[in-house]
Amino acid sequence: MRRVFIIMLSFLIIFIFIFVSANASEQCSSILKQCISRWENVKDYQCVLDAYNRKGDEEDKRVYEYKFMKPNFVYMKVLEGKSKKAKVYYNPETGKVRGCKHTFLGYICLNFDPSNPKVTSIRGAKVYESTIGFILDQVSQALSKGASCQVEQKGEFIVMHLKSSEPFVEDVNEMMVYVDKKIGLPVKWEKYSNGVLVNMLVLKDVKFNVGLTKEDFKP
Repeated sequence: MRRVFIIMLSFLIIFIFIFVSANASEQCSSILKQCISRWENVKDYQCVLDAYNRKGDEEDKRVYEYKFMKPNFVYMKVLEGKSKKAKVYYNPETGKVRGCKHTFLGYICLNFDPSNPKVTSIRGAKVYESTIGFILDQVSQALSKGASCQVEQKGEFIVMHLKSSEPFVEDVNEMMVYVDKKIGLPVKWEKYSNGVLVNMLVLKDVKFNVGLTKEDFKP
């Protein structure tokens, strides 16, 4: 009788685990769909972007003035951190990054391929891989690769916490995406490699659909 009870209890625990996991995944999928729907209504946005990157023992912290316009125009100016005052512009029509370095004579600008180390993060992230749309794509990719996902409530945020035993994006096997409850879109995300924080982006003072034009993305 005791053996039967133990077997039944084991099956019950397994069932509860599967049910909870499935329910959590459904919650994440539902939140992701809502974010994508909200994102479809965004034409452009601007903000202050706090960025942290780590590669091995090397760390990099910067604050940017940031602008984005669909389909994928990006402008970033370093306000604090390495290469202060430097600017980069990504033009999806040319597929090139215009990098502008500040000197005592003014700005010197050159065109680069997006994968050139001079215009990527220390982890090799390209200029256009810092957008809200890009992180939504990465969440979708992680879920399609079988990453588990738990939904957490943290103050003004709904957090999608994705984890996997194997990397689902580069060397990343854990990701936390903070969705602002008021605007319905991610404004912060953290990426971990085996428990080590390797990338974090925080969007502050975000303004959507401000009417940016291509002129805002020219040096």
